[in-house]
This record gives sequence, structure tokens and C-alpha cells, in this order.
Amino acid sequence: IEADSNYSVFYLQNGEKIVVSKLLKEYEEILENENFIRIHKSTIINLQYLKDYSNKNGFVATLMDNTELAISRRRMVDFLDKVKVFFNK
Repeated sequence: IEADSNYSVFYLQNGEKIVVSKLLKEYEEILENENFIRIHKSTIINLQYLKDYSNKNGFVATLMDNTELAISRRRMVDFLDKVKVFFNK
């Protein structure tokens, strides 16, 4: 899910995009106990589609479709904690 001003853009597995007139913060609150995590001020990802992450040239999450998304330094610790819990289930 990506923030776009006062809208949120959902990127679906089939390549479809859905634009919704709600703020990303609202979806962050709704999805906080699910497999989703906010990795940047403008991005929430589904951990089920996380392929890899690295800290080369900044922190980056790579999704199953090879999309690379920046992880903010401020959110990196929460990201790593949630990734550990998610993959140890």
C-alpha cells in the first residue's frame, strides 16, 4: 500500500491497482496485528510477499515480484522485530 497525498494505492498480486480515498495511517491502524508493516512514511507491505531485505545503499525490502522499496531508518528496528516474529511462526 502506497500513500499518494490523501489517497492510498493498493498494489495487488495480479498487478491491479486500487486507489482509495483514505490515509495510509488509517490502514496502518487497521492492519497492525496482521502480516502488514509500515516500512516508510509512504509505504506498508505485506510480509507474506517479502522476498529479502538488505542494508546495502540504505535499507531496502525486496518483494516477491522484485520490487525494491526503501525502509526508513526510523522504522528499521520495528521492521526487523516483526520480520523475526513473522518468519518464526
